[in-house]
Amino acid sequence: MAGSASDSSPSVPVFIHDRLAVTITAILLATASISWVASYYLMPVMMSDSSGMMAGMGVAAIVSSLSLPAVALFEVVWVIGMAAMMFPAMIPMVLFYNQIKTKLETNPTLARVAGTPLFLAGYLVTYALLGVGAYLAVYAAFILSSTFPALVGLSFVAPSAVLVAAGVYQFTSLKNRCLSQCISPFGFFATRTRTGLTGAFRMGFGHGIFCVGCCWAFMLVMLAVGAMSIPIMAALAGVIALEKIVVKGSVWFNRIVGFALVSFGILVAFIPSVLASV
Repeated sequence: MAGSASDSSPSVPVFIHDRLAVTITAILLATASISWVASYYLMPVMMSDSSGMMAGMGVAAIVSSLSLPAVALFEVVWVIGMAAMMFPAMIPMVLFYNQIKTKLETNPTLARVAGTPLFLAGYLVTYALLGVGAYLAVYAAFILSSTFPALVGLSFVAPSAVLVAAGVYQFTSLKNRCLSQCISPFGFFATRTRTGLTGAFRMGFGHGIFCVGCCWAFMLVMLAVGAMSIPIMAALAGVIALEKIVVKGSVWFNRIVGFALVSFGILVAFIPSVLASV
């Protein structure tokens, strides 16, 4: 009897951990799904002018002005889009935080209940900052093209240049270093662990920095080439999920993605109309 009792006792924490893992995964996937739906309905709003009419397709309709309402609306849609795209790829990191890191806290239950949202909040803040930077950069490009008409001709090669640059970035050491932190929860928490709820936010922010370093080029493609269209967002989200969860940063996958982006960028340079079919 004693032997059977001892054999059955370890199954209790395993069951708890499995149930916790399923719950966390379901919450993140549900949040991502809701964010996809919200993005679908918010995108036409962001592309509408003050009268409610569609302002035209393309990134010019998104980056309209530096007014607070325009920037705020962009940030809301951008952050929701980041949650939709990135939360599935965050599942391993959040599971590790809940199952391993919280045990080191003085109040593990509080760390799970409040620390996890703060961890994700810190993560999203980095992408919100990236959104502000992207908005200002694209807006500055439009201002320069309107101030110096000679630069208008370069706008036709901009999508091609962005695609090629994103492809080349796949081969860089910085991409690989940032990706290694994104796919290794143990490595990240072993070297950058913090305690308390403030620490949860700081760790989320720190992880977000590595994630931005890994994926900023994809987001630039989404904004400058795809104009934040839902199909482009979905395609890039699939690439990111494969990169971080399935192949876990394999060099061959990075190279395939890099070659694909560079090849598509060259194609767009010679046949710009191909973007209309994307």
